[in-house]
Amino acid sequence: MQNHTQSFAVSVNPGELHFNSAHFITFNNSCENLHGHNFHVRIQAYGDNNEDAFVIDFVLLNRLAAEVCQQLHDKILLPGKSQEVDITTVGEQIEVASYDKQFSLPSVNCLILPIANTTAEMLAWHIMESLLPKLEQHNALTHVETLEIAVEEADRQWGICRRNISSMTA
Repeated sequence: MQNHTQSFAVSVNPGELHFNSAHFITFNNSCENLHGHNFHVRIQAYGDNNEDAFVIDFVLLNRLAAEVCQQLHDKILLPGKSQEVDITTVGEQIEVASYDKQFSLPSVNCLILPIANTTAEMLAWHIMESLLPKLEQHNALTHVETLEIAVEEADRQWGICRRNISSMTA
């Protein structure tokens, strides 16, 4: 007799899960030019179906994730935990220095994130960290075993963060 296992997943990739932002990354002892992207977000939740036969409510997941994306929208994203980027607030400006680059930016346009670099992978991590408490408030993670957030920076180039949720809620 064969043992058949089943797994279920929910995937959301709607049009409102996006944000348009500027950023730069540091790598190989250098700093990129400040530039922008139309970032897209995809979320996948894996787990067991609940009594209503779904892993997580699509509508709730989409709404809460869109709120997180909206916070990133039309901002210059800065890495607040970088050892390669110096960020200083001077009046209404944010002064940024890294390697051979210096930027003076209006603080109202900037968002300093608790990450070491503004790569797609770390943006996915930030979205995960921002989304999980919202989902927990709605008791929406009961049947979710793994949550995956992917951020597309350019066509078919995704940075992904995956979290084992079942160990968090146990």
